[in-house]
Amino acid sequence: MAKATTGIVRLSYANIAEPKRNPEGKERYSAQIIIDKSDTKTIKKLEAAIAELKSYPKAIAKMEGKTQFIKLNLRDGDTDAAVADQPETYEGKFFINVNADKQPVCFTRDKVKMDPFDIEEEIYSGVFVQAQIGVFVYNVNGKKGVGFGLNGLRKVKDGPRLGGMTVNVNDFDDDLGDDLDEDDII
Repeated sequence: MAKATTGIVRLSYANIAEPKRNPEGKERYSAQIIIDKSDTKTIKKLEAAIAELKSYPKAIAKMEGKTQFIKLNLRDGDTDAAVADQPETYEGKFFINVNADKQPVCFTRDKVKMDPFDIEEEIYSGVFVQAQIGVFVYNVNGKKGVGFGLNGLRKVKDGPRLGGMTVNVNDFDDDLGDDLDEDDII
């Protein structure tokens, strides 16, 4: 397995605090890493990891000598149908999916290791991070390619949360009805 550390990227579909059951029924930590297309340093680091894999005899053997399957397949946020309904998030971006069997190690911007409570509060869909990724080949049930494992994250800065609902004080009106007695008010 080769590895690469990204520049500043954004997380989406972040399941870092708690694992989520995948379609095969296995509990996995996972996220989608969104990479700005102008971040050539991160893209070059991923390409270098792919090139490193091509020199590993075990990786070549796993691909049955067909190194054309050992390539960087970045998904394109401008054309991928899976994210077409989210242009504000994916326009001008690439993305990859990353997974881990064990909870990724998470750090603050100052490189202080986070505890589980901090991970739950600080690592969310929309946060900007650096990611340490393992890059590997797979050959499972006739499907061959390159996969990405998530080893660790370093929170760089907060970003607007992605997905889900948001609530603010203006969502509530002042009409509480006539069902309240003065004794009911705390």
